[in-house]
Amino acid sequence: MRATNERIIHFAGWKIGNIAPQIGVPNLLPEGLRWIESRTGTVIPLPNLCHAPWEKPPLSYVSPDLDDVHEVASTPSGLPARTVLKRYLDVYTSSAIHTIFPVINSSLFSQTIRAAYMLPGHNKKTHCPSSRACIFAFLALVSSLDHLATRCTAPKPPPIPRDEYVMKAQALLSALLQEPLNLDALQTALLLSILGILTGELQTATNYNSIASRFIIALGAHTMRDPCAVPEPAVGGSRDKETRKHLRGLFWLCYALDKDFSLRTGQSHCLRDEDCDLQLPPGYTEKLHSGMRYSSMGNARGLLFPIDLRLSMIKSQIYTALYSHRGLQKNDAEVIRSIRELDEELELWRMSMPSNLRPKLSFAKENSEDQRVDTMYLVLTHLNYYFCVNIIHLAGSRCEAWRLSSTPAGMMDGLRLSLTLSVEASRSLLLFLNYSESLVSVGSFWTLLFYPMSAMLTIFCNLLENPRAESAASDTQLLAVAEHTTERVFLRQISRADKAAHLQAITGFIFSLRDLAQQAVHQATKESGPS
Repeated sequence: MRATNERIIHFAGWKIGNIAPQIGVPNLLPEGLRWIESRTGTVIPLPNLCHAPWEKPPLSYVSPDLDDVHEVASTPSGLPARTVLKRYLDVYTSSAIHTIFPVINSSLFSQTIRAAYMLPGHNKKTHCPSSRACIFAFLALVSSLDHLATRCTAPKPPPIPRDEYVMKAQALLSALLQEPLNLDALQTALLLSILGILTGELQTATNYNSIASRFIIALGAHTMRDPCAVPEPAVGGSRDKETRKHLRGLFWLCYALDKDFSLRTGQSHCLRDEDCDLQLPPGYTEKLHSGMRYSSMGNARGLLFPIDLRLSMIKSQIYTALYSHRGLQKNDAEVIRSIRELDEELELWRMSMPSNLRPKLSFAKENSEDQRVDTMYLVLTHLNYYFCVNIIHLAGSRCEAWRLSSTPAGMMDGLRLSLTLSVEASRSLLLFLNYSESLVSVGSFWTLLFYPMSAMLTIFCNLLENPRAESAASDTQLLAVAEHTTERVFLRQISRADKAAHLQAITGFIFSLRDLAQQAVHQATKESGPS
């Protein structure tokens, strides 16, 4: 059944494709196919994608042997030795992982461990599946991350069967959902969501984060004041204060993921800004800036989260103002006003960054000497910034003014400028990724692939729209550079689940873009004739 709220992909007034929000998959529309044919002279068939080009192709689902999983997971032998768990907990707490993905509080986690390792006959009320699921998911996550890149000071722990532990956590989910709501259930859903991001399973990650969002709301964490900002007598005991502070951190983590998923998939927010208390943790910005550098990430005084929370709020505003159902109903004047307001908001964020960490308006290798990007966290911060500029200004492409001959010249000049900014941000993103490639952590390929892919699509569309532009040759070369960068980053993957076929599908898609762009440039040159 065709969705009525598909997000149409526009470029310079053309309806190129759409994104079906059920699965977040982009597809070409007939108008887009005709546009490509008119620019390249090549007829391409109507594609029928079952996954986005920045996602791992879905494998045929094989249901785990739940009887076996439940049997193993319900006994102490289903969990690793407590000494192994302790080693992984040491890795988590002594590295930057706990500041970026603050899912586990080591003090509160001790209760989870006691419940999970208690023999079933001792206290069945305490021996809940959520504690075991949480431990399985926690171990799977920590084993998925680059031990060195996380600035870990603890010894490397022994290997564990990550994929098996993921299946065990997933198999316990149905029992977990029938339990009274608890902290371990929330942590399990968030851990599985993060694992989905790391393994390129975006829709799976989105689904688990949706579950986590409902848990956040049910526990009241979305409106809970940070206990550090509340007078001491109003908070309660120290244990209660620690739990509330941890819940508030889980809210922010869930919030940041929610805003990212909406822009990637076109699906609505689970945590709407108007329903949440968005007061940042006390001293957040100062601690963030001091903790973003290589030398201090492992000892950051505050939580960093996967992205600057202020940038997450801007991403929320971008989706709501331009890409939500209501945002898509706006007329040209309203769209242009929203673009201007969001651009100003993003520039305020950029200028709030220390000058040596601040993304440049336009990135070029030759003027990057004063850049101090030395962590994967800063790489993602820059990629997110350029992505936000791209999608803010790309929204102007859907204005009806592009299709009307009576549009005032001033309005068209503004729309063309917006499109120019979108394309330039996409160039900067790809150039910056190539510049900072050595900082990309092992195993983070699927996390960041979406950003260069979205930039490549924008540059591809611009090449088809303006094949005679002076930048056409360099932009075509930039697509080739991006293809090789993508391949090199992929080859650092550590998961056995990442097959060569996945790389071939991705580089094949990029090659197709580059090939069609070259055809458009060649055809335009041929039509213009000798100068």
